[in-house]
Amino acid sequence: MSQVKYMNGTKLLIQIGNGATPTEVFAHDCLINTDRGIAFSADENRQVIPDCDNPDDPAWSVLNKDGLQAQISGSGMLHTTSLEDWFNWFNSDDAKNIRVVIDVPAGDGGGYWEMAAKLTGFEVSGSRNEKATVSVTIGSDGPVTWVDAA
Repeated sequence: MSQVKYMNGTKLLIQIGNGATPTEVFAHDCLINTDRGIAFSADENRQVIPDCDNPDDPAWSVLNKDGLQAQISGSGMLHTTSLEDWFNWFNSDDAKNIRVVIDVPAGDGGGYWEMAAKLTGFEVSGSRNEKATVSVTIGSDGPVTWVDAA
């Protein structure tokens, strides 16, 4: 029997680049401290290919993938010292370089997706007698690449 190679959710890290040149530094911000994820999707075009011998019969459709994109989500307890930086990012059209890290050794599938991305959703909320929370949505802005762990 072969056991599943697994990792804890805290080993999925959303790292934001600081924009420095020549060497950009990436760090996980404590604002995303509970849930985090990445979802990939494709725009699609479908066409029905007619059957020339039986044009009145239902025909199978074919699928062409068009645009590809990634959407990163994160949430947690509001880390108040990060609030201004995140709001400023949301309030601009600037893309930042980010990494979504699978923080395990290369032999176990570790590495990261890297991309330019824009902050497209930013929500802060709170309820009586509970700590304030935050959720963010980040959308890829161009190609997404995979880099194996070193």
